Amino acid sequence: MSAESATPDLVEVVTGLFEAADRGDWDAMISPYAPDAIWESDDGILDVAGASWVRGQLEEWADTFEDWTIAVEAVVDLGNGIVYSVYRQEGRLPGGSGVVTERGALIYEWVDGMIARVIGRRDTDEARALAECLAHERAQADG
Repeated sequence: MSAESATPDLVEVVTGLFEAADRGDWDAMISPYAPDAIWESDDGILDVAGASWVRGQLEEWADTFEDWTIAVEAVVDLGNGIVYSVYRQEGRLPGGSGVVTERGALIYEWVDGMIARVIGRRDTDEARALAECLAHERAQADG
């Protein structure tokens, strides 16, 4: 199985995922996920149930807030099927007046044109280093 993605522009695709999530288009947001995609967080692997699980979790998270938004700040294709992104999301808890914000990073690992794994990190610098390491490891494995 090749680590190279069949997707022509991964930066554009990942940017589109954030745009789809922001407008609540969950079908578009999960369309490039593999059926057995893994979602991993700072706490470890959350699930291996694929696109439907990812959709359910993210939709539930967004529904927790009023006026929830998410925007991508940066997307970098590091090569070898690894894409690093930084996002910012915010929303108000129902009945509240304050805004809750979060900034973090998502690393997308593409295999055969599909997202096989997403790694989320709150520390964007740590995430960038991890993404670069993954891209390097995949380059060595292919080389």
